Amino acid sequence: MIDASKLDDAIQAALQQDWKKATLLNLEILKADKKNVDAYNRLGYAYLKSGQIKKAKEAFQKVLTIDTYNQIANKNLQKLSAMKKNGLLTANSTDISPLLFLEEPGKTKIVDCINAAPMNILTSLTCGQEVYLKTKKHTIEIRDQHEKYLGALPDDVAFKMIKFITAGNTYSVFVKGVSKNCISVFIRELKRGKKLQNQPSFIGTTNYMPYQRDTQPKETTKTTEDEQEEEQQEA
Repeated sequence: MIDASKLDDAIQAALQQDWKKATLLNLEILKADKKNVDAYNRLGYAYLKSGQIKKAKEAFQKVLTIDTYNQIANKNLQKLSAMKKNGLLTANSTDISPLLFLEEPGKTKIVDCINAAPMNILTSLTCGQEVYLKTKKHTIEIRDQHEKYLGALPDDVAFKMIKFITAGNTYSVFVKGVSKNCISVFIRELKRGKKLQNQPSFIGTTNYMPYQRDTQPKETTKTTEDEQEEEQQEA
């Protein structure tokens, strides 16, 4: 049984970039749970940031013996393989922190986009790559650093986020995964507008599943998010 407080401490140590403490805490977690993929990823990343390249590689390789397709481990192993400076490590955009996709209630959401770009464009994307929101009148598009179209947020998500962005909210967006004709993104709220200090960007813990206008039955069950929005409009 993993000590929840120890898990929290390990995450906080990484957030504070205390890599020595993060290493020790994750090693302790792994003593209790030898197949904890998240702990191995955090351990590998702590070694990576400490310049302990061999140990970092071993930790990420251990992840792949448990979860063959783990994107964080695979990406960081690719980085390690490409490194040419022995013993020297400089942080850059190719690092993927295991905390990148750390969920925070009300502030983060994984969203499956609609109207995805062709596969020849999507296959050029990598897990953890930062992408950007392009707000339009009735929709929000996802674009890369070169303004290339990648997909769009589902209508229900876009409708709410347009209001939040107009009111001053800001967000960061990262590629979570890519599959055939689909791209999923991880959205994190960075700042709230003055009028939205007590209004979370996202309600609930389930992922948004995409749908478009006129594709849903006329009678639908209201979600918690919709009910809360109606209450705010009546207030």
